[in-house]
Amino acid sequence: MNKPKISVRLYRMRNRLMEKAGGIGATAATSAFPKHMLEETEELFQEMISDYPDWVQETLNKLTALVEVCVNFEEKRIVSYKTIQEIAHEMKGQGGTFGYPLVSTFGDSLYDFTGPNAGLSDNHVKIIKAHVDAMKATINGRIQGDGGQIGTELKTMLAAAIKQFQ
Repeated sequence: MNKPKISVRLYRMRNRLMEKAGGIGATAATSAFPKHMLEETEELFQEMISDYPDWVQETLNKLTALVEVCVNFEEKRIVSYKTIQEIAHEMKGQGGTFGYPLVSTFGDSLYDFTGPNAGLSDNHVKIIKAHVDAMKATINGRIQGDGGQIGTELKTMLAAAIKQFQ
């Protein structure tokens, strides 16, 4: 049996993105950031970290208002949960970035408790409120890192509230 001869051609395309990002084929001139730019960026970031508790207050106030809506208007819980979940997603991303991993932990848990299968009972609203209270305590107390003993107590109190109202 005569099989047709198969020829294969391989084309190697240059990865220009890697070059621009300072990878393969990049020159020293294109791959290094000026030191002063890095220092300025670090300064700005440190300033943002120190300002985080102040500018996140508005977000916490919004969460508190949404919890109040859930407490007072049962028919608005589903819509409020969606907004709370969006804010929780934002908070869980921001917390660790700005030195408040407890906010990320509480935000992640709050995100789960306001998902599509979330309960609509008054007890479930109390669990949501406990999450918001834990985040407020973390920010108002400026509890950074794991929070040490206070962080452990906040996590324990939130776990107890979840157990009590679930």
